[in-house]
Amino acid sequence: MPFADVNGTQLYYRIEGDGEPLILIPGLGLDHTYYQLGVPALSAATRTIAIDPRGVGRSDRDDSGEYSVETWADDIAELIAALGYDDAHILGTSLGGSIACALAVRHPNRVRSLIAVGAFTELNRSVELNYALRQRLIAKLGMGAEMADFIALWIMTPQFLESEHGRQVEANIRAGVQRNSPETYVAFLDAILRLGRREPGDGPRALTAALEKVTAPTLVACADNDHFIPAELSRVIHDAIPQSTFVEIPGGGHIPFIEAPELITAAVVDFIESVRNGRFTQ
Repeated sequence: MPFADVNGTQLYYRIEGDGEPLILIPGLGLDHTYYQLGVPALSAATRTIAIDPRGVGRSDRDDSGEYSVETWADDIAELIAALGYDDAHILGTSLGGSIACALAVRHPNRVRSLIAVGAFTELNRSVELNYALRQRLIAKLGMGAEMADFIALWIMTPQFLESEHGRQVEANIRAGVQRNSPETYVAFLDAILRLGRREPGDGPRALTAALEKVTAPTLVACADNDHFIPAELSRVIHDAIPQSTFVEIPGGGHIPFIEAPELITAAVVDFIESVRNGRFTQ
């Protein structure tokens, strides 16, 4: 199995296709299969490298029990080097998008381009409440079926859940969520909550404020019907990064790579081609 030793841990990764490297960073507590519906199209245009971040899937757990977007970002920077690349296109969704943004801030020389989908670099009140409520529910119920149902209700749209394909995906998501131990998942939630919420009248939180340093061409994308991470948090990222463009995916839900894979992969491939050919414009 393909593993890389980075920063004192082992990361699992899966490579498909040929061409310029594209790192795929999944959302909270989910593994490299997160992008499986998008990989066929993405790997036809790039060399996809789908990863299990530290603490997830086949990658090692952190003995300290502490995680952060900065540590995850540093791991991926080391992975790029370990695989023999100077840099790579970086794609992250949801928490994976937060990690991708941190990577672009902390290791700009490793980022050929940045793609943040349904991402956030700070929280609003509803998102903060959602993640904090998960911690309280886990304390009472563990990572059982109730917790998996709660997460599925937030990350997939009602219309998608009614479809046969949606029910199949729901079962996979529920199983993936439940493979996390309660202690590890709570530690992941701690990492998210440390990003912080911007109070009325406050300036941007630390990661958002640092985005002005990002020099890589950037695509910020979200769905028009994401009822979990609202479009306003993607626009915060877009507004903060000087060289960024913004696209909204119709009907994509919180995870467009699940609910609208053709649309989001087309947007990503077109963006990467524009970077490769010098056509990228804000």
